Amino acid sequence: MSSREIEKRLIALEQEIAHLKADKAIANHGHPVQTLERLHNTFEDDEPFREATRLGRKWRESQRPAASKSKAKRR
Repeated sequence: MSSREIEKRLIALEQEIAHLKADKAIANHGHPVQTLERLHNTFEDDEPFREATRLGRKWRESQRPAASKSKAKRR
């Protein structure tokens, strides 16, 4: 392999590493807890978001088996 080919490959690798570092920096722009707090505070006074959250919680709870039914079956 000629030195010119090696130089081209090295430049391509350096560019790819720079691109990967930039992607990682964008993905890791903050601590996960801080990011969640910022997200939560974004919707703090948003009534449709609160309603969607309430309905989501109601649906998740409806998917759980009822505690009283499972205990009654065991007896």
